Amino acid sequence: MITVTNVTKTYKTGDTDFNALNDVSIEIRSGEFVAILGPSGSGKSTLMHLIGGLDKPTSGSIEIDDHNLGKMNDSQLARYRNEKVGFVFQFFNLLQGTNSLNNVMLPLIYAKKRVNRKSVASNILQEVGLEKKLKNKPNQLSGGEQQRVSIARALVNNPDIILADEPTGNLDSKTGHTIFELLRTLNKKGKTVVLVTHDNSLAEKADRIIRVADGKILA
Repeated sequence: MITVTNVTKTYKTGDTDFNALNDVSIEIRSGEFVAILGPSGSGKSTLMHLIGGLDKPTSGSIEIDDHNLGKMNDSQLARYRNEKVGFVFQFFNLLQGTNSLNNVMLPLIYAKKRVNRKSVASNILQEVGLEKKLKNKPNQLSGGEQQRVSIARALVNNPDIILADEPTGNLDSKTGHTIFELLRTLNKKGKTVVLVTHDNSLAEKADRIIRVADGKILA
């Protein structure tokens, strides 16, 4: 369960305070596929970053399965981000100088897990249909293939939550549909999926839509 209670996030721009989020409260149940829908600048990505432990709220609380992110120190937050949450971003964020296998292995290295990293990463890449692309670098892959590598990287530590920030925004519609269906498949396997998007047609495919505008929840 993801519980966001009365969360406000304020940024300073010079002498001016800007509320990216203003007294936001939501609940996302374990195993849900939820879309956070809103235009650019609405606060939806800020909300995802807070849930993912990439930033801290100015006020209010965020609890994941009764663990308060605001009470975690930097080391605990780093572990939470690496083990509990998988991140998928619009621009893939892959290491350009290395291949698919090494990109997917990276979270395992950070987690210092005593596993056969190559075997685990290879199996995950096979799950997303890239078993023949293990040695390819990002510039040797299509946009859809790069996004599948980033999804494999997000999955490699077997997180409970997948946070996807505009994961189809840099792809054509056909490839975007394929990526969405992959996220849906992961959800059916028990993952909680939070999809951040400005695309109403994509959001409507989720189980539930949380509409955001001007830092507030509309519906």
